[in-house]
Amino acid sequence: MTIDIERVAAQPPPEKPEAEASLLGSFLLDGTLYGPLVDGRIAPADLSREAHRLVLGAMARVAGRGEAIEYRTVQADLDANGELEAVGGAQFLVGLMQNVPSVMHAETYATIVERTAVLRRLIRAANDIAHLALTRDEAEAAVREAQATLFSVSESLLHRDLVSLDLAMARYVEALAARPDGQQTGVPTGFATLDARTGGLQPSDLILLAGRPGLGKTSLALNIVSHAAVHEGKTCAVFSMEMSELQVVQRLISLTAEIDGNRMRRGRLGVPELQAINAASSQLQTAPIYIEESSRLTVTDILAKSRRLQSERGLDLLVIDYLQLIEGADDEENRVLEVAKVSRSLKAIARELQVPVVALSQLSRQIETRGTEPMLSDLRESGALEADADLVMFLWQKDQNDRRDKIVRLKLAKHRNGPTAEIDLHFEPEYTRFRDLGESQGEA
Repeated sequence: MTIDIERVAAQPPPEKPEAEASLLGSFLLDGTLYGPLVDGRIAPADLSREAHRLVLGAMARVAGRGEAIEYRTVQADLDANGELEAVGGAQFLVGLMQNVPSVMHAETYATIVERTAVLRRLIRAANDIAHLALTRDEAEAAVREAQATLFSVSESLLHRDLVSLDLAMARYVEALAARPDGQQTGVPTGFATLDARTGGLQPSDLILLAGRPGLGKTSLALNIVSHAAVHEGKTCAVFSMEMSELQVVQRLISLTAEIDGNRMRRGRLGVPELQAINAASSQLQTAPIYIEESSRLTVTDILAKSRRLQSERGLDLLVIDYLQLIEGADDEENRVLEVAKVSRSLKAIARELQVPVVALSQLSRQIETRGTEPMLSDLRESGALEADADLVMFLWQKDQNDRRDKIVRLKLAKHRNGPTAEIDLHFEPEYTRFRDLGESQGEA
């Protein structure tokens, strides 16, 4: 299929000024419609006519002052800001009200305005991408900027319209009825105590798995991936910025075959061990696990690759090792702000793709000097991590007894949709494998 570029370029941009005018007129006639139909959905810049943009801007200022949106208040605001004459005077506002077909159709007008605004943003993004291709010498940099441009458009579609409680309840009951008895809603982790507390890793959730180096963050994440893919048939994507593809594969084989990873690296293996490795390899080859090995990744890289995998193979779980290694858009930006943007973007990816996103994270050194269990404030480089995450899990060891007995505690420090807890795990570092020992006694 070929596209006539010149013919497409000659077409006018998608605009519906009549719908914009009807929407503004509806607000002037019934100011209570403004909040539900505009907040978080439509900004003045989304309208195609300058007069419409000025009127909507005035309405935003009126609403921001807590005043009722009506003909009188909007006219006064435009006049006070020297914009009344620019829109065509008071008669323009009167015309907006007189030409409204029906206030009852305000939702339809808003939907049309929003849709055409997104299409125009997409056209602008396409033009920006074409400019990048013509002006950038480095192809890789151009691709990164192009992905970021498209990501900004897709982010604008993530809002949810207001729905009535009866509709929300009907959807919930329908979802319950469609689920087989006893089946949990999230991706099973393979750790019964954790799954009992969380119902599995939930779609659209951003999950942080944090700990100091050497406590097995990557190992635990791969344990979850292995169980989800091998035993549950879930499609998993692993973005590894710290280990190579071969290292990830070796860890998966080691925990599946129960073969010491050091012996595998040295190659001193007997016949039974080689047979176990072959069996584990055959099992893993059929598992839907996809690995991306890169020392440099941005959020837009992760979104683009994940979106492509989801469209081609499906996607149930996304794991990132680890969050602080994701590159920001601007190398000169304050690192705390940069991590905060990464955190918000990962949450946006989870919502857009409707999958749980597990991001490994470092903890600050303060926990070592303090000598106590980790707290949410220990998350390294940004308080936004605590705010954006739906589930925060810490790996830590309490004392010398834990280290001697290879006990690692999994602390659910934040659980947006359920209780917190502390779960005891037994870590077998030679196999990079964890075993569930149940909930810590005396913990809620």
